[in-house]
Amino acid sequence: MRQKFDGRPLEIRNAVSTYFEYCLLDTPDSACPLLQEFVIAPFALEECRRGGTSSEPGRMRPFSGAVTASASTSSTTAVATTVTSEQRESPCCSARPLAIGVVAVSMSFALIYFLMIVPLTTTIIPTTPSPMIPGAVSSSHPTESTILNSTLFVSTTEHISATTEDPLYMNINDKYHRYQIPLNHIPLLYEVKLKLFLPWKPSVNYDSDNFVVEGHVRVHFTSGGGSRVLLHSDSEQHIGECMVRDEFGREIFVKHVGRGFPQVLDLHLAADMIHGMNYTLDIAFRRHMEQDGALGLFTVPYTYGNETRHMVATHLQNSEARKVFPCIDIPEVKAQFDTVIIHPTGTTAIANMIDNSTVVDGGWTTTTFKRTPPMSTYLFAFSVSDFPYLERISSRGIKSRVFCDPSKIDFAELIADSVIPLLEFYEDYFDILYPLEKLGECNITTLLYTRSINT
Repeated sequence: MRQKFDGRPLEIRNAVSTYFEYCLLDTPDSACPLLQEFVIAPFALEECRRGGTSSEPGRMRPFSGAVTASASTSSTTAVATTVTSEQRESPCCSARPLAIGVVAVSMSFALIYFLMIVPLTTTIIPTTPSPMIPGAVSSSHPTESTILNSTLFVSTTEHISATTEDPLYMNINDKYHRYQIPLNHIPLLYEVKLKLFLPWKPSVNYDSDNFVVEGHVRVHFTSGGGSRVLLHSDSEQHIGECMVRDEFGREIFVKHVGRGFPQVLDLHLAADMIHGMNYTLDIAFRRHMEQDGALGLFTVPYTYGNETRHMVATHLQNSEARKVFPCIDIPEVKAQFDTVIIHPTGTTAIANMIDNSTVVDGGWTTTTFKRTPPMSTYLFAFSVSDFPYLERISSRGIKSRVFCDPSKIDFAELIADSVIPLLEFYEDYFDILYPLEKLGECNITTLLYTRSINT
């Protein structure tokens, strides 16, 4: 097989040598890039690896302007240069730095490509070192009374479809999981403030607000990151103003309040939260008390003389706390509670802890209770009524109070006299002291029996 090269016929097997002669004799070096790339460089590399064709190891023929060739003879005379002793001992050549350079350039391009395709997460960078202590209200936070008094309670929720395929949400609609939500955020403290429009006697009337509770809850929690906050919330709760702040007091805008899942309040934030940082969430809400059942926050009528009066109590087992205020209503998630009850003057409020202060302002009384130990949401409890109580005090100063229907106060003597001896017996038997300052009971059984007769 024959080919033409520069007008001269040549055979394929002699193409390399002919092109070699052509570039050396007829053209300058810059005009023969193919010679440098495909002939000289590979040949030099092979010569370097084999140690050269001469008998002396480590010697190789240079390919430079000093090389002379003759086309008429079969041998090529080349001026060889000697190499140093270090070059003879280690076979080196110009191809190795070139290969290292190619690898380095390739890795640089790969790194640039990786940085281009990896998405960046929007985070909030702390600017001022002023951490918030749970329970201490920052001056930049709005007060609960401001939210309660100024918020127009119009439902801002919209129905959004459940489009996420995150495994964390796979059981969110399963009734056997009690409509569980992902535990991305861990609550530390709930500050619950409730205002009860209770017509506890016929002379007390709030018109359209009868049996309505307006509330505000501030949740101190440690975030697991992301831009969503999910809480349990009964569908009948009308959500008002929502506000999220980080531990430095900076607000994160709540751009959407959704109810795409049953009994779940889904807050979409305008920016991502930082994993491990403490945040506060303020929610104002409003709903009616239960009047046809004894779950959540419910009312019970009873007869006092010729009057029909009402009292309020809670029954939150095992997942009914969501009917009282938005929370993470899961038994294994425990937090502390600060409780404030605003109730009609003439009634008494009791809760998990002993009352810390009571302030009367016209027709309203505000009772503030001490902070609870960490506990599940279903253990949160309070009651509002005009019931009298019987009090007993243990040897350690623990107060025991039994609240009861005024017409049945005489039957509560047995309960009042039995509580303190039982408490002291179990303290001695288990060698564990009762941790709280008071122990209160309300005779709900009598009330429910009275209600069943009346209905």
